[in-house]
Amino acid sequence: MNKGDINKGDINKADKNKAGMNKEFREKNANNLKLLGMFAVSFAVLTVATGGKFFSAGQMKLIAYLFPEMGVLSLGMMLAMISGGIDLTVVAVADLSGILCCMMLKAVMPNDASLPVQILVLLLVVAVGLVIGGLCGAFSGTLISRIGIPAMVATLGASDIILGLAVGITNGSSVKELPPILNGVVSYRLFDAIPASTIIFAVCAGAVAFILNKTSLGFKIYMIGSNKTATRYSGIDDKKTITLTYMISGMLSSVSGLLMCGHFNSARSDFGKSYLTPAILICVLAGVSPNGGKGKAAGMVIAVVILQTLSSGFSMFQNISDYYKNLIWGLVLILVMIINVTSERRKARG
Repeated sequence: MNKGDINKGDINKADKNKAGMNKEFREKNANNLKLLGMFAVSFAVLTVATGGKFFSAGQMKLIAYLFPEMGVLSLGMMLAMISGGIDLTVVAVADLSGILCCMMLKAVMPNDASLPVQILVLLLVVAVGLVIGGLCGAFSGTLISRIGIPAMVATLGASDIILGLAVGITNGSSVKELPPILNGVVSYRLFDAIPASTIIFAVCAGAVAFILNKTSLGFKIYMIGSNKTATRYSGIDDKKTITLTYMISGMLSSVSGLLMCGHFNSARSDFGKSYLTPAILICVLAGVSPNGGKGKAAGMVIAVVILQTLSSGFSMFQNISDYYKNLIWGLVLILVMIINVTSERRKARG
């Protein structure tokens, strides 16, 4: 064999390896590429339908400001779904945490406090909110993992309990006249362009991606969602893992609740009532399997931007009432599920 033949063989081998890597990349990122295509199409359609009004700096800033509330909430839902369950308490936890944190902020914040003191008090309130969310998640996780109640039933019942507490504490009214620091932080724009809420969402998404991809907890969550029985026999403490999963979901819900309170500069027990179906829809769009074991944070980021883009676009049409949004999201959810199930069946046959 001469030198030319060796070089040709090496080149052919390298080409095959490159082709294999490209195929693997496409398979792993197929859903993300599909989501990017959906975003481009929906953005173009809304821009044309609104005569170019949708494609404006003000509208883009509004989308960047609003989507983190629903996005952080959806990250918690994603973790529960990857583990093979579902967390129907996310909205209730967000509302209860927001109410308790805002009441604490009003009670603890000194009058005429300096900015550093206000920030320290806010950080304390945020820490308390995370504890509240973690405790609510631990309650749901215990019902599921220790007692054996199915996730849907357990979190539905827990949601009613948590929401009942929120309504009872406030008697159905709002917590108003908050210290300005919460609204100031949530409304702040870095370089007068990037909302602080978007940065908070990016941090939460990065943390969830790190947990899922780089920690043993993330590996266990995927394992439990893929095959709970095999995971139990492999020596993994599935009860502890499920409880931790729902605790993290509760903490993310608390962050979302604080973002809502900062946005409205008040707290109420029904702020997030319209977010439950969109949160599930975002997960399904992002490629999270309702059966568990599948889903990535990167897909969630794209999916939540798509849904907020559509929501903001619908709001620009006066003949589309906000009361129809739940109808639209429900129809889209069913349609996406049909497409996903059909696609999975075709792959199984092929």
